[in-house]
Amino acid sequence: MENRKIPFHIFSGVQGDTRRYRSAHLAEQLRLAEIDCEFHHITSGVATVSASYADLLLLQRVTWDCRVAQILQEARSRNAIILCDLDDLIFLRDSFRWIDSPDFSDPIRARLYQENLERNRYTIEQCEGVIVSTGYLAQQVQKQFDKPVWVHRNAFSLEMLYWSQEALRSKETETDRVIIGYASGTPTHDRDFQLIQPILRKLLKEYPNVYLHLIGHVNRKVDWGNVASKIHHLDFVPWRKLPRLLAQLSINIAPLRLDNPFSQSKSEIKYLEAGLVKVPTVASPTEAFQFAIRHGENGFLASTPEEWEEHLRTLIEDPALRARMGEAAYQDVLERYSPWKRAEEAVPLLNAVIRTLRPKWELFPEISLEPISDPRQYQHLWISEEIEKHPTLFERGMYTLKTRGLTTLLQEIWIFLRRLLAPIFPFK
Repeated sequence: MENRKIPFHIFSGVQGDTRRYRSAHLAEQLRLAEIDCEFHHITSGVATVSASYADLLLLQRVTWDCRVAQILQEARSRNAIILCDLDDLIFLRDSFRWIDSPDFSDPIRARLYQENLERNRYTIEQCEGVIVSTGYLAQQVQKQFDKPVWVHRNAFSLEMLYWSQEALRSKETETDRVIIGYASGTPTHDRDFQLIQPILRKLLKEYPNVYLHLIGHVNRKVDWGNVASKIHHLDFVPWRKLPRLLAQLSINIAPLRLDNPFSQSKSEIKYLEAGLVKVPTVASPTEAFQFAIRHGENGFLASTPEEWEEHLRTLIEDPALRARMGEAAYQDVLERYSPWKRAEEAVPLLNAVIRTLRPKWELFPEISLEPISDPRQYQHLWISEEIEKHPTLFERGMYTLKTRGLTTLLQEIWIFLRRLLAPIFPFK
């Protein structure tokens, strides 16, 4: 067999939680498996250099441009394996109409997004295989592209474990207050939340001790009527502070529209993050949540308004059940969603990639890792806040100018200014 060191390099085209879960967390898992791995943002000048010696490249939500073309040309010249990673329906032309984003009221933003969908498709077409976060996404990719697909589900990181442990240590003793919580990282889930808003309003009115915490990008203009005083809006917080907010909850909710393919493609991170602080979740039965939640044991699945009401009532009225389910979710997340578990799974996944795409290459030895109780021992693997700051707006702008031209840069500047001014001067 051909003996290659196989440096694994991840190039991300996005920032925020998507990059963290799909790039930084994967890099951490591979390093735990003692696989040589780097990850960079595609805008970094280091990306082009590192691509010149990597044997396996993973493009995580990278939109096609001349820099990407250069990187892939160099990789092909050395017979490197080229993969892409997806955690959303960012390649279906129809997906635009399923996304509930206020941005798309702006025709410039809508046109640029649709152009990026086409560029995303082209990136996928130029790759040899695809890694996705859910079984549902795998099915969608297989329908669209004649390429092998592998599922590598999201997992928490060692630093997430640390901050969740800290949140549990400082968690206040439970009172008779029952706090239902909903967290949204993007302003695209209003329609999902509307599914259960009438049920929540009914329960808030009926139970004097029930309150609702809405965290992050949740529409504040919803009319809650005579229960408005029981609604607590909390601003979006950096992810390191989120566990402390989630630990205050009694019940976590994750509603998603089952008739919306974009919602169906979402992974189960809301269950994962709440489970790390021992909070039970009630969720819509998407493929991802069905994989995560054993109904009635470590959470509830609810398809209809009647089921949402039934399961929320059950948890509201039974604090012992909330505690048992929260503990079950916690143990499940540690067992199935840890970086050491994903590291063990990453090795056979990469071996499957090699067998499929480069059968003559040497395979990785499979590993078995012990659970990590003190994540601080591995701080050298944590993603730093300094890395998360990049690319800056200026760096992104210069990259766009170099790779996509002045017209695209001006469109991106307009979109940024529109978002900035929208609270003051709403656009119709």
